Amino acid sequence: MSLRVAVVGCGRWGSRHLKALERLQDHLDIEHLVACDNDKILAQSLRQAGYIVHDEAESLVEEHRLDAVIVATPNNTHYSLGKMFLEQGVHALVEKPLSPQHDSASSLVSISVENGKVLKTGFLLRFHPCVQDLHSKIRLGELGAIERIEYNRLTPRDGDPESNCLDSLAIHGLDIATLLLSEQSPMAISSVVGDERYSRLCLEFPYQVEVEIEVGWGRKENVSEFRVHGSNGIALVRLSEHDSYVIIQDGENKHVAVDGDQAPLDGQLVDFLTFDSKTAIAASTGSILRTIDCIEQARLKLASQGVETSRELKR
Repeated sequence: MSLRVAVVGCGRWGSRHLKALERLQDHLDIEHLVACDNDKILAQSLRQAGYIVHDEAESLVEEHRLDAVIVATPNNTHYSLGKMFLEQGVHALVEKPLSPQHDSASSLVSISVENGKVLKTGFLLRFHPCVQDLHSKIRLGELGAIERIEYNRLTPRDGDPESNCLDSLAIHGLDIATLLLSEQSPMAISSVVGDERYSRLCLEFPYQVEVEIEVGWGRKENVSEFRVHGSNGIALVRLSEHDSYVIIQDGENKHVAVDGDQAPLDGQLVDFLTFDSKTAIAASTGSILRTIDCIEQARLKLASQGVETSRELKR
């Protein structure tokens, strides 16, 4: 079946969705691809690049007879746009977070079920070739019992001035930890320190596993990596590298080669546009909502001068 797809919000990240969909056009049999943005200068640039452009999200689905929409707009618009598109009868991939508020995100899930449409979110690191390979090794016990996970995402980019770095950056680290720890959810927020542009979040998972997440915009260095400490070794994944990662055992570094031909974003889009709501890789709706709930609670406890707190999470 040929597909008719639109990307709503074609800035830095939405434009990457457009380029990925172009790469996948033949593979996914996309017959009609639309770029939607209300920024007139950006819309003109997209037209000059050869895209079909629409500037009003409200009339997008009806005019272009769409099957699916990808929402890559600012965080505070995700709920209203996702709700509108699901109620208009199309499948929706809403970039993370579905909403910064757990209750609104939960409402989106209910709307998708009521309308029989697939709803997914932008946890693309689950589709990273190295993350997938490491996940398999952890399940086979090659790192032993997992004791600690450290996730670092620091970027010189200014970021979205209307969003918190916990919602936009830390949420990826929490989702990776959830995946690698057999979809377990954190039991407590051990501490949260920083502000809306830089934060350190420490979480307690079952079996005394600690997860530390450090994220920030406007930093001097660009860091995008995580470490998994197990009783039988340490794994280091640099997320900019798709074809290899390192396992440290007995003081020796072993470079693990993987098939990195498919970029994480491409994998995520293939998963979404097959319209299978229960794939093995993608996060379940329950996992998505628990992750949003944890990040929301951490954000609400984060004072501008930095605060340390301990709080049990709802189970």
